[in-house]
Amino acid sequence: MPPSSAATTPASVRQWRLSTRLVRGVIGVVIGCLAIVVLLTGAFTKFEITERLDDSLQEVAERLQFAVLVLNQQGSGHDVAHLSNIMPTSLAYQITDAQGHVLLRSSNAPESGFVTPPQAGFFMQHRFRVYVTPAAQPDRFIMVGEPRVHRAQATHHAILIAVLPILGAIPCIWLLVVWIVRRSLRPLVRLQGEIRERGGGNLNPVPQLDLPVELSTIQAAVNLLLERLHKALAAERAFAGNAAHELRNPIAALLAQAQMLRGQLARQASTAPLPLSANTMGQIAPATLPADTLSPAATGTGTGTGTGTGTGTGVMPQTALSASEKAEQTAVEDATYRLDAMISQIQRLSRIVEKLLQLSRAVAGTGFRRDKFDLLPVLHVMADELDRPQNSDNPRLMLETGCCTHLSVRGDMDATGILLRNVLENALRHSPPDSPVRVSLALADSPMGKDIISRTQAQGATGSSLAALRQQPEMANAVILTVENASPALPDATLSKLTDPFVRGGSQAEGSGLGLAIARTIARHMNVPMQLASPIPGQKDGFMVQLIFPQDAA
Repeated sequence: MPPSSAATTPASVRQWRLSTRLVRGVIGVVIGCLAIVVLLTGAFTKFEITERLDDSLQEVAERLQFAVLVLNQQGSGHDVAHLSNIMPTSLAYQITDAQGHVLLRSSNAPESGFVTPPQAGFFMQHRFRVYVTPAAQPDRFIMVGEPRVHRAQATHHAILIAVLPILGAIPCIWLLVVWIVRRSLRPLVRLQGEIRERGGGNLNPVPQLDLPVELSTIQAAVNLLLERLHKALAAERAFAGNAAHELRNPIAALLAQAQMLRGQLARQASTAPLPLSANTMGQIAPATLPADTLSPAATGTGTGTGTGTGTGTGVMPQTALSASEKAEQTAVEDATYRLDAMISQIQRLSRIVEKLLQLSRAVAGTGFRRDKFDLLPVLHVMADELDRPQNSDNPRLMLETGCCTHLSVRGDMDATGILLRNVLENALRHSPPDSPVRVSLALADSPMGKDIISRTQAQGATGSSLAALRQQPEMANAVILTVENASPALPDATLSKLTDPFVRGGSQAEGSGLGLAIARTIARHMNVPMQLASPIPGQKDGFMVQLIFPQDAA
């Protein structure tokens, strides 16, 4: 699982899914069309139901023609026809004269006329839909009314029966659209998975997939880009690796020559005569000095007109020789100082070349192996190498492994050693000389691991990321390695760029600015989350590096 920093999305860009947009778009268009169909169906159904009910009113009015004949035979009056099974939704009728007086009516019809004065046609009353038609006998009108409640119920039922199948089809249409869209996007998902697997250590071309024409062009373009990227990275890695390898031998030879010259100067300085002072110069016998350094006047063996063989001490020549020796000793000391500075710079250059070689190997993907190994011996070897056991009186690396005797993880042991070495070197180099470096190992579910996570919760993103990592199955019982050292608190802007190559945190200690960059690269290849924090959670200063290794459950 690569860290979230490996692939970040700007906050201003809103993420969206193609499948969701297609499903929403298609479903929106379908639902809009169905809504129009439903409205048209409802309007057409209402119109048809109104026509059919009006036709029924006309038929009832025609059948009531016989009632007018019976009424004429019996005589006019205000008769009420009492029929059985009269419901509130039953039809009502009236037979009136030309003035609107009711001559005969049903029991559910009002006492006054539906329409006064009577006029032929359809009328919408408060409670009834009324049809008025003249009877066969003059001065008689037949009025048939349908309760509006019955008409509304009939219309609603008819619309509901017509619309329900359409509304019921919407979920089925939605499921079909989702299935079709997902099925159509499967080639795109496969292409996405293949592209996602590509990275710094896997630049193989995307294999041939059953893709539509629109995606085949994307596949070809991606393969072309991967090929160009592979060539560019191969050239860059080859240059870095070859340069580091080629520089190793000259630098080693230069260092050896400088150290040999430094040794010769040291031996010359130890065998040279001590400088003579004016007080002791006259007390040294000439025989104690080298013969080739004494003048003829000092030895009394010079030729001339005199016959004496005096043995004068020659104080003035001895003083001149003392000044020459002092000048020579000063030159030796100056040369020794310059050689020491040269050796120091050559050693620093050698370390930088070694870091560059490690960086090129890390970028090339040295952490891609997934072997099972014990993390504790690797940590102890790195700690013993950087903090020698002979310094046991005042060790700087303080290891805290709790009750853990072994911690089996999966990864590349050599790459893990390089990772731990760079993290520990960074902590030792950029902390005060006498301050300890605390290194702790704990399981995420152990009390010590839970304490680490609870302390880092106060650090914002780091704590939340650790809590989120615990929710992942492969990180449920992960191993948390924490390295803490004393240092001034770093600004957030510096901390965020500290894993970039040649970026330093402002420390005056010697360093190349590559240690944490190498560690971050290897950790990313090994799917080991790496978190930085400054100050240390719960403190006002300090620097902390946390590495979370997925533990091997087998």
